[in-house]
Amino acid sequence: MQGFLNRSHPIKLIFVLALAPALQVASAAGTSAESASSSSITFAPAPLTFGNVAVGSSAVRSEIAKNLGRKNIILTRVMISGSSFSIQSHPRLPYTLSAGTSVVFKVRFGPQAGGVVSSRINVYYKYTSNGSWRSASRVVSISGTGTSPSSSHVASSTALSFGKIQISTAETLSETVANSANTAVTISQITPSGAGFWFSGINPPVTLSSGQSATFYVSFRPRTSGSVTGNLRISSNAPSPSLSVRLSGTGSTTGKMTVSPSSINFGKVTIGTKKSQKGTVSAVNGPVTVSAAHVSGTEFSVSGISFPFTLSAGHTASYTLTFAPTAGGSTSSTVTWRSSASNSPVHQYLTGSGTHLVALTWRASTSRHIVGYNIYRGHRSGGPYTKINTALDPNTHDIDYKVLAGTTYYYVVTAVNSRGRESVYSNQVKSVIPYP
Repeated sequence: MQGFLNRSHPIKLIFVLALAPALQVASAAGTSAESASSSSITFAPAPLTFGNVAVGSSAVRSEIAKNLGRKNIILTRVMISGSSFSIQSHPRLPYTLSAGTSVVFKVRFGPQAGGVVSSRINVYYKYTSNGSWRSASRVVSISGTGTSPSSSHVASSTALSFGKIQISTAETLSETVANSANTAVTISQITPSGAGFWFSGINPPVTLSSGQSATFYVSFRPRTSGSVTGNLRISSNAPSPSLSVRLSGTGSTTGKMTVSPSSINFGKVTIGTKKSQKGTVSAVNGPVTVSAAHVSGTEFSVSGISFPFTLSAGHTASYTLTFAPTAGGSTSSTVTWRSSASNSPVHQYLTGSGTHLVALTWRASTSRHIVGYNIYRGHRSGGPYTKINTALDPNTHDIDYKVLAGTTYYYVVTAVNSRGRESVYSNQVKSVIPYP
C-alpha cells in the first residue's frame, strides 16, 4: 500500500541523551523600583553654626553627609559662597556615598569684620531613578559671628545637636576654642553635664597663646530612649571666665530584623534549571543596617539587593532567593543575615531537590506521509516497552522528565503515517541515570 512503512527497513535513529535540560529558565530580580530622592541624603548639623569667632582668626567645623537611601549616591561638586567661609577639606570628587554610610566635610570660618555672617554650602550629586542617573543638589545654611579681637576666648559653637542615635551607640562631634585676646588664656576646666555626654582630645589645664585655637571632641552615647539635654562648661582665666555649650540628643531603641519567609522548600527542580522565590527583610522597633547575607553551599543564592543598606523602623526591602541544582537528590542551605539589629544574626533555611531528565533526538523517517512519532521506554534491553507520549510527537526530539535517579532506561521510537500505520521499533538506546 502506497505510503505504508516498510517493516523490513526500520527507521534509523540517532539518540542524543543528556542530563542537562534544553530549557533554561531565567529569573528576574524581585526588587521593586526605587528612586533615590533628595531626601535620601541628610546633613548634620544643619544649619552649621560657628558661634563667635574673633576677626583675624578662624574656626573649623565638621559637616557630615549621610546616605539614608538604599542605593549609592555620587557626590559631584561642593561649593560655598562668601569670602569668610571656605571648604577646608572634602572627599575627592566624584565620591560614591554608599547606602547607609557617611562622609565628613570640614568648613572654615575666618571673619573679616565684626558682626553676623551667613552663607550656604551647595552640594551637588547624582542618583538613580527608574534605571537612569539624575542630578540634584542640597543646601546647608551656615553662619557665624565675627567678634572684636579685644574679646577673650570663644567656643566655635554655642550648641551641639547629635540627633537620633541608637541606645549604646556613640556619636562624636568636634568643638573648637580660640583665644582672640592679646594675651595668653588658660582653660582650667571643661565640665560636661547630662547623661551620656563626655569629651576627649583635650586635657585641661591648657594654655592658648594669642590667636591660638584648640579642637577637641564631644561624644554622646544614650543609655535610654528619649531626649537628653546637657551642657559643656568651659572655665578659664579670661575676663568672661565661663562659656556654656548646649548639648542635645535623642536615644532610640535598637531595632530588630525579621526575614520572611523563615524557611523555603523549593521542591523538585530539574538539574540545570532554576527556581526563584521572593522574600522580604524588615526593621522592627527601630532602624536597622543590614550588612550581609551569607549563603552556605553553591546551589542557592540571594540577589536583587545591595549591601549594606539601612531600613527605618517599619520599612521593608525585597530580594530574590534562587535554587539552581547541579546534582540529583535533596539538598539544603542556610542564609545568615547580619545587621546592626539586636537579634543579629538571623537564619533562614532553604531546601530543595534536584531531579534528572533524558533528552531524546532522532533522525526523521525517509518514508512518505509520516505524520508523527511514538516514544517507547523499557527497563530491560529488548523490552517490553511502554509508550510514554500521550499524542503523536510531530518533532524529531522530546524530553523524558519522569526518570528516577539510579535507574537504567531503554528507548525506541516508531514512525506513524497518515493512515495510522506504525513502523517497527527503531534501534534501541540506553540511558543510565546517576545516583543521587
